[in-house]
Amino acid sequence: MATTDQQRHFMISQAVRRVPGSDDDVDLRLWDNLALELRVIIGERGFESLYARSLHHAAAALPWLATQPPQSGDPFTLLTSRLKQRPAAEAQVASAALLNIFIDTLIILIGELLTYSILRKAWGDDVVNQAATEHRT
Repeated sequence: MATTDQQRHFMISQAVRRVPGSDDDVDLRLWDNLALELRVIIGERGFESLYARSLHHAAAALPWLATQPPQSGDPFTLLTSRLKQRPAAEAQVASAALLNIFIDTLIILIGELLTYSILRKAWGDDVVNQAATEHRT
């Protein structure tokens, strides 16, 4: 499945959209599911390294995202806290930016086909197929 960067970024921006008035931690759910699948392939340290690198790059444009990685436990707790402190629209943009950086880097490392296979398993076909069915170039 060859997609453009623009289609993939659209898919991610749609995946992080929150339902107005909902307390659903959509960002946390996406990260948890992705981490679960990736840790099997690249290990805990590999995932943490890729996540920290992505967070560092995202923080260049969004300094408030800059966080110190936790010494142990869930690496997404601090991210979720930071996102909740921002207006919903700003949090969605930041969350999508971080996921885009992470996934773009993953594609460079392991290839697009394997990355999409992991995304399908982690997020389900509905999220992944949305890029092809809703995006208009």
